[in-house]
Amino acid sequence: MATLIIRHKVEDYTRWKRGYDDADWLRKQHGITYASVHREESNPNDIIAVHQFKNMKGAKDFAKAVPSLMEKIGVIGKPEVWFSEDVEQVTYS
Repeated sequence: MATLIIRHKVEDYTRWKRGYDDADWLRKQHGITYASVHREESNPNDIIAVHQFKNMKGAKDFAKAVPSLMEKIGVIGKPEVWFSEDVEQVTYS
């Protein structure tokens, strides 16, 4: 498995979130198996989106597909992007 983490600032979280939700088709198209959205506690317009994929190809293809969408939904500046190979995952209750 692979994880793509994208951190970026947005003009307005509500606008961004609406655009993010409307792009569910894009996440499905690229085989995302898990997604979560996080906001900076002191700045709700500082967003981290975490997406897991079956493989690194899916993660990289998705990362290539999203820049034009990001601009449309109010992402400011260049996002920080990390690709990681999933080595271990533990769930605690």
